[in-house]
Amino acid sequence: MTLGVAADSLSSGGTLLGRVGDDDALLARAGDRFFAVGAHCTHYHGPLAEGLVVGDTVRCPLHHACFSLETGEALRAPALDPLACWRVERRGAMVFVREKMSELPPGPRGSAGSREHPSSIVIAGGGAAGLAAADMLRRERYEGPIVLVSADEDPPVDRPNLSKDYLAGEAQDDWIPMWPSDAYAQRHIELLLGSRVSSIDPGARTVLLENGSRRDFGALLIATGADPVRFPIPGADSMQVFYLRSFADSRAIVERARTAKHVVVVGASFIGLEVSAALRTRGVAVDVVAPEHVPLERVMGTEVGRFVQSLHAAHGVVFHLGETVTSVA
Repeated sequence: MTLGVAADSLSSGGTLLGRVGDDDALLARAGDRFFAVGAHCTHYHGPLAEGLVVGDTVRCPLHHACFSLETGEALRAPALDPLACWRVERRGAMVFVREKMSELPPGPRGSAGSREHPSSIVIAGGGAAGLAAADMLRRERYEGPIVLVSADEDPPVDRPNLSKDYLAGEAQDDWIPMWPSDAYAQRHIELLLGSRVSSIDPGARTVLLENGSRRDFGALLIATGADPVRFPIPGADSMQVFYLRSFADSRAIVERARTAKHVVVVGASFIGLEVSAALRTRGVAVDVVAPEHVPLERVMGTEVGRFVQSLHAAHGVVFHLGETVTSVA
């Protein structure tokens, strides 16, 4: 790309994958403008060359993160970190990719002068949604206090990895946090870990935490997500039964998988199947029990569900469909 690319080789909305020095780069055209940005989504390394150019943005094909082609800024979750950008120069019929540009601080997207802002914001929930909200508030130049309340003992993590690469042993512990530990202080976001909101008093604009402390808020965002279904059956409280939601849950499963020979996974939807695939990667025998007759049938249809089932079966997963667990011995 530094040696030049014919401008006519790209139509508007088109992209070209290439290299700039040691970096993979994406050359994109939007109308008569050309942009060069990092080739991989900063969320899950998705190939942006297979994504969509919409106006002056590019969208990841995996989870639809959206980036500015002009600045590299991550405009939409689940990506939070920007893409690298290079200066692009057009000379006649040729386009040249030049030096990498310094990361620019994101600017406000609208006029803040006429807006009324809450005095403070409490976010209940320490997952990706809560963190993305806190991140966007700071990008939009909200300067008031932000408190992120999380029941987890760990800072917000990339939850999809907990049932995929991390559980399979292919991702390190330090890959999982969504932000480095010092980023919260840098963005003036107070992080309360191991804390749960026990009640909300809308009139007084306060939340009461389980430890008895109170937090005032000008605005409250509830981003708690969902908890796994807890089985109301005999033996469900056994030490042999694991649930997966948090980083701590995934670490506990990884530790047990080091010596486990056989695992029963209850549930044949996305997370259950991801866990099954990860454990098979570790060489653990896996049986899947689920009430439906075809995995993922309700969300993807019978044909796709059967294909997914056959793919997992080919890797040694044994399915027990149309069945439920009645007890754990």
